[in-house]
Amino acid sequence: MVKVKDIVSYFENICPFSLCEEWDNVGLLIGSEENEVKKILVCLDVDKYVAEEAAKCGANLIISHHPVIFHPMKKITEKDESAVITLIKNDISVFSAHTNLDVATGGLNDYLAKKLGLKNTEILVPTGEYNKKTVGYGRAASLEKPISFGEIIKSTAKILGAQNLRYVGDTKRMIGKIAVNSGGGASMADACFEKEVDLYITGDFKYSSARDCAEKGLCIIDAGHYETEIIACEWFAEKLNEKFDLEVIKSQKNVNVIKYLR
Repeated sequence: MVKVKDIVSYFENICPFSLCEEWDNVGLLIGSEENEVKKILVCLDVDKYVAEEAAKCGANLIISHHPVIFHPMKKITEKDESAVITLIKNDISVFSAHTNLDVATGGLNDYLAKKLGLKNTEILVPTGEYNKKTVGYGRAASLEKPISFGEIIKSTAKILGAQNLRYVGDTKRMIGKIAVNSGGGASMADACFEKEVDLYITGDFKYSSARDCAEKGLCIIDAGHYETEIIACEWFAEKLNEKFDLEVIKSQKNVNVIKYLR
């Protein structure tokens, strides 16, 4: 019998909670460690739709990248915190791995780099050390041979399912070194100049930041926060299947709330 605490302990070894930022909220956020795990739903975000999805499909543990409880909660009512109400009423536990998963060795940024075909990566922004290995945000790598920016734009869109990505730079430019950073990594763009990166792939770029990068000669692909992190579902499922004989379901209700006029 697998209990919630067994799942929590497993991920504590892979992406230690001590690696998370001070402002973050990770680990078991709702439920009991002693509950038996019957079925697991993995997702990026936990909202009322995901909570209802878990209840309907019989999943009693949700594993998410973004914490279900992040900002201080002043009240929990049917109207104001419907997701939490649904989870508690249906005895559904929620475990979240956020910035600790971003920086961990073999975590989300390594997974993103691998999906995009990067090899022999180095950490873009080091944050510390764990088990004598440096950990941190983003990954950077030199390509075996330069590829045109235009080709990389197309392949990135296809791999991440990013139909509305934004980019900055000349599509004919040949790219020799790429950096990636899952989620909203625009604030770490300066690290790309230190490592002589030609192209930075991340999400959530503001116009002023994108313009600064353009003036300094850094190409950008803003593939979206959701698109660069929804892959956490794949990562969670792979890790769980390696260790446990449990049914793992990827959420179908955790969709991108940002829509585009076509």
